[in-house]
Amino acid sequence: MDWQYIAAGGLGLAALIYVIRNFMRQLRKPEVDPKCDDCPVPDLMDKKEKSD
Repeated sequence: MDWQYIAAGGLGLAALIYVIRNFMRQLRKPEVDPKCDDCPVPDLMDKKEKSD
């Protein structure tokens, strides 16, 4: 077997492990969308309901 096949197999295995680790990390701890942290819409809806 040529050394290129061994190197390609090693890189492929490393890439597969990297993808699986990232996938498992995202399943355990989902990302929080930073755009929605300071969203004024729920506050506006509460004010609207209170004024009715």
